[in-house]
Amino acid sequence: MPASTAPSASVAPAPLPGEAGAPPFLATLPPSPGQRWAAAAAVGTLALIAALTLPRLHTQLAPLRILLPGYQAVMVLLALGTAWLLLAQARILRSRALLALSAAYLFSALMALLLGLSFPGLREDGASWLARTTPQTTAWLFFLWHGGFALAIGGYALAAPPDSTVDAPALRNAHTALALGLGTAAALACAALATVGTAWLPPLMSGDSDLPAKIWVALGAFAAGLLGLVLLAWRRGARSVLDLWLHVTLGAWLLATLLAGVLNHGRFDMGWYVGRLCSLLADATVLFALLLENSVLYARLADEHRREHAWSRQRLYESEQRFRAVFDHATVAISVHDAGTGTLLQANARALQACGGELRDAQAEAPHDAMRAFACAAPMAPILAAAAGPSRIEWRSQRSDGTDYWEEVLLTPVQLDGRPRVLAVASDVTERKELQRQILEVSTAEQERIGREVHDGIGQQLTALTLFAGGLQRRLLRAGHAPEAEALGQLQLHLEATLQQARSLARGLAPVDIDRHDLPDALRELAARVRETTGLDCSYEGMPQVELAQAAQARHLFRIAQEAVANALRHAQATTLRIRLDAQDRALVLQVLDDGLGVPDPVARRGRLGLHIMAYRADAMGARLYVRRRTAGGTEVRCVLPLLEQPPRNGGCAETDASLH
Repeated sequence: MPASTAPSASVAPAPLPGEAGAPPFLATLPPSPGQRWAAAAAVGTLALIAALTLPRLHTQLAPLRILLPGYQAVMVLLALGTAWLLLAQARILRSRALLALSAAYLFSALMALLLGLSFPGLREDGASWLARTTPQTTAWLFFLWHGGFALAIGGYALAAPPDSTVDAPALRNAHTALALGLGTAAALACAALATVGTAWLPPLMSGDSDLPAKIWVALGAFAAGLLGLVLLAWRRGARSVLDLWLHVTLGAWLLATLLAGVLNHGRFDMGWYVGRLCSLLADATVLFALLLENSVLYARLADEHRREHAWSRQRLYESEQRFRAVFDHATVAISVHDAGTGTLLQANARALQACGGELRDAQAEAPHDAMRAFACAAPMAPILAAAAGPSRIEWRSQRSDGTDYWEEVLLTPVQLDGRPRVLAVASDVTERKELQRQILEVSTAEQERIGREVHDGIGQQLTALTLFAGGLQRRLLRAGHAPEAEALGQLQLHLEATLQQARSLARGLAPVDIDRHDLPDALRELAARVRETTGLDCSYEGMPQVELAQAAQARHLFRIAQEAVANALRHAQATTLRIRLDAQDRALVLQVLDDGLGVPDPVARRGRLGLHIMAYRADAMGARLYVRRRTAGGTEVRCVLPLLEQPPRNGGCAETDASLH
């Protein structure tokens, strides 16, 4: 793991400015003093334009009808762009108020489009592009547009605050569809009223000149705009940048209604043109403010991302250093191998020390007969077995001073960098194996001592008592005491039976002199002896001959079978015993089966020395011991000894993890 240059201290990134717990958007950021000055400057500019316009408000200018489609198209694009940005922020912030505001701007965009299509004189025949229009349609659409948009802004002010959220995605989609649907429906309703409904509405225009009713409708639109501005100032104030620019927008729309609807005398005069200019500037101002603030926020977020990235790299570096410290200073050897080839990829200091000190030395090919640490000489078979599931093996290695030692290696499949690896954790178990050997020696010595005492002590005494009882019986018969002699004869028979049992017990506890090819005969004799002494149905089944690599393996297997038979006789209340010896999958399998009560649960098995001694014997010869309850009833003791055609170059013994069950 290469170390990388990192800052000396880990500092968490500071939060962006904005409301507590709210993302930094125009609807949540409080306005800065500079933004307040910019809004005041915009209002002042509009007021100055209006003041300069008032003396020439009724001056008639050239009727530039050809500019109207472009003007209305710009108004549509400005309103749609604003609605889209607000809708995006509404969905991110999950705000009902912003949904209402985006619907208001959608309404404005649709009304601007309808107004442009309805304006008279745009076609060569002097008609408009909107079906079923009348000479009054455009004027009514203008005032419905300005009044309706102002009331929609007031609805935004009365709606829930931006921090009121809708959590469920389906509910958010429903709210979005409802808000946009209401904006569209309101625009279509206004279009219907201004076209098919003009028969019930008073006329506002005569050609391009105003009629008296127009002043009252214009005042109504102005009143709606003033109401929207009051509601916005009362409920929202200028708590956010968006609210600040909405005040500017409503002020500009009020000014546009006043100049182009209340104070002017008709189309194409100075007030008419300046009023539309104010509306254009208002919509452009809000959109440009949104775009500018989004750019500023994007720059802030990019800077925050860089800081977050640097902070994350620092945290990752510190975490990697902590892991490296734990990895390198672990008291056990840890190595990582390729799951397909067994190649050593990484090792900690303890593993490298056992392999020669450097990773390239550990990865170097070793002589075939060399005994090396598992990290340096991992064979393919255990690695492939571990790739399918965790396993455990025991591995004989050699220290730098030439002494041998045993490693217990736990193999675990892992995914590193998206590739299958095997993690090996090896610990020195030489002392444990030596302790197991000593336990076996002590156990064997104690059995031999008891066997000698039974044979030399109890056996001799029982022999003497049997001879004495026989002599006494003969004397009683000569003296004519037949009943007493008969009773003494029964006693002599019991003494002889007891003597036979003592001799059988002594033979079981006496040293076992079994060569590496004598195991089947010894097991057959064990079964016969059990039949003779207990009367149980006990038999040997399996291989008539087998030759093991070492005589110690034969002795250990016999002792395991002997202990399993003794456990069945003492605890299982069995009536049938079967001893089997078979070769299966390059392994020698010893089984002792009974039909007794079955093996107890693990808690009840605690403290049973016989089971632990059997496990020690199996482990000492590289075998695995299984003790389980049979489905048909009774217990199975199963010992599996791998038969390796060629011993591993380092003496490894076990292939899979299958400890005493």
